[in-house]
Amino acid sequence: MTLSDSERALRTRLKDIMSKYLDNSLLLSGGLDSSILCYLMRPKFSVVTSLGHNSQDLIFANRIAKKYSQNHIECVVDSTDIVEIIPHIIKTFKTFDPLEIRNSSVIFFGLREARNNGYKSIVTGDGADELFAGYNYLQRYFADLIKLQEILTDLWKIMRFSSRKLGETLDIKVDTPYLEKPLYDFATAIDIHEKVGEINGKKWGKFILRKAFAKELGSTVWRKKMALEQGSGFEQISNEFEKLIDNQQFAKELQDAAHNNVKISSKEHLYYYRIYESFFGRPIEETCNSPRCSFCGSCLEYTKYCYTCGAFPAILNF
Repeated sequence: MTLSDSERALRTRLKDIMSKYLDNSLLLSGGLDSSILCYLMRPKFSVVTSLGHNSQDLIFANRIAKKYSQNHIECVVDSTDIVEIIPHIIKTFKTFDPLEIRNSSVIFFGLREARNNGYKSIVTGDGADELFAGYNYLQRYFADLIKLQEILTDLWKIMRFSSRKLGETLDIKVDTPYLEKPLYDFATAIDIHEKVGEINGKKWGKFILRKAFAKELGSTVWRKKMALEQGSGFEQISNEFEKLIDNQQFAKELQDAAHNNVKISSKEHLYYYRIYESFFGRPIEETCNSPRCSFCGSCLEYTKYCYTCGAFPAILNF
């Protein structure tokens, strides 16, 4: 397959960036972004995190690691392991958002495993979904690429990645090749039509990335996007809280939280809120110079999404 000028330019920039990280470890989910990095990097050490032994990430990461990683570790945890580190996640990010906590927990275990194996730095695939329109929710805009470009431009202004802060708490440096200036500048400058394309009647985001590395990665480049919590199996942790909180207690605490302007959506959400409140108190008690979330009363950094409780949109009738 003949590559376009843009695809060749993308490969060149990524290859140049990755040449600095050949001695690093790699957080490898087996998705498109980390698989590209694994191919370019040939890491001395790669790690994938999974709840149990049957997650999709274990399968896909193993396929790529067999080809390109020198030493691949499967960090398999159980629900007890996750519950144990949840207070650390909540305290680090000042949140009781289940999605943020699950996804950050996946990253936490991978970073810790690399550090415990003697690595002082680790490479992640952060940024590719934001820069190249990879998230599943962006598919609703594929029929209107002008609108998609507007959404991406707004997204670039508020990007934040939990791996960086977790790296600080675990004393391991996190490197993010997709966010380095040569690639960031390239990705934000190319035409939106390079990021969305169609194969066999299906439209795909990150199209330029997929085409640029299709020869080396084969079917992996067409792996359906899965959120960290899904690919790793960590979304299943929500079932654990059915055992930890009985229905009567849940109903009582749901009402108590509502009196304090906090809307709780599940037992998992309540469990996290308990820990959050023990660290930070009630969100409504915070001194605030910005709009407050309609669902928990916390101060909002971004009016469409609440980083504290996970509400979207964060303000009713916004």
